[in-house]
Amino acid sequence: MAWLLLSKGVMNKSVLIVDDEVAILQAFKKLIQRPGVTVDTAESIEETMSLLDRNDYNLVIADIRLSGVQAEEGLEILDHVKTRSPDTMVIIVTAHGSPDIMKRAYFLGADFYFEKPVSFKILNDAMKNLGIV
Repeated sequence: MAWLLLSKGVMNKSVLIVDDEVAILQAFKKLIQRPGVTVDTAESIEETMSLLDRNDYNLVIADIRLSGVQAEEGLEILDHVKTRSPDTMVIIVTAHGSPDIMKRAYFLGADFYFEKPVSFKILNDAMKNLGIV
């Protein structure tokens, strides 16, 4: 089957979803995963960095805040992704957004920035725009 997909020019896409809320990870994974799209999830910056060092992803969807009130691990993840693999696309999502955080996310190379709650339709449209689905 894999040779058939490759022979037709269909390439598998890989997505990493990062959020400290397990329910969000599970919901996003269920909605995004489909034939041709594999999804990994991570709940912490340490787990995320380990996955990023071992795997190549077409897209990373990362929450800004993974711990603490002032935490901005999502921006660290974005910077790490764009430094290591500039072609990897990144969507930043946050429930604690501000114009400053949005500006910093785009400055660091985010492809999209959304404030929670973000509908699956909007997320799916962004992934279509990026060529993931």
